[in-house]
Amino acid sequence: MLRAPDGLFAAHAPGRPVFGPAPLAEAWSFVEWRATEDLLAQEPAPVCLHAAGVRLGSASVLLVGEAGSGKSTLAAALFERGHNLWGDDLVRFAPKEGVFSAFPRSLKLDNKSLSCLHLIPGLCSKATIGTFLAPDCWYVSPAAIRRSWQAPSDRPRSVVLLESGAHRGPARVERTSEGAAAVLVSQRLLGRRGSAEEQARLTVQVLDALGDAAAYRASGGDPAAIAVALEQELAA
Repeated sequence: MLRAPDGLFAAHAPGRPVFGPAPLAEAWSFVEWRATEDLLAQEPAPVCLHAAGVRLGSASVLLVGEAGSGKSTLAAALFERGHNLWGDDLVRFAPKEGVFSAFPRSLKLDNKSLSCLHLIPGLCSKATIGTFLAPDCWYVSPAAIRRSWQAPSDRPRSVVLLESGAHRGPARVERTSEGAAAVLVSQRLLGRRGSAEEQARLTVQVLDALGDAAAYRASGGDPAAIAVALEQELAA
């Protein structure tokens, strides 16, 4: 990124028109998303889910839900509590092996999310290397919190559905239909290419990988409290 005399920034990405001049937050968002697109455009293209993933003890957990449902905040809360990540918004999937793995990308947290966390806001306020403050959100490299942050490749033992708009009341984690979880996850494939037949085959592979996963619904207003409730429920 280049800073212009007027205090705005121009962002450059290979093969893309120059973005800007724009405020720093918008220029950084452009660069961050272009980097993600470059990863998704690799050959062979990685298959990704619009989901978060966390390793809870010896078991892997996939967190899914609509945009704004709290995946990133919950993943960050669990990460602060010592659990490693696949990612807070994107998770890789290997169709042949049927396993999920980490996607190298910063955590993106808004100001409301930071109010629910403890360790990350302190690091951001000190301008720790690997953290970046924009007016409405923070970009935080997991490596700024813990050098060994990636959870190992695995099949999820559980899938947690975060209910959109259910951000009030006490934290709740309740067992639900495995079928509902599998369908929701299969609808959130990113980086898909090829024919409808290839996409259908990929969906079947995702559903097969989740065939033994228990499903839960999580709701409540405090992601930190949901993190504790999730630990307790999955340890039971």
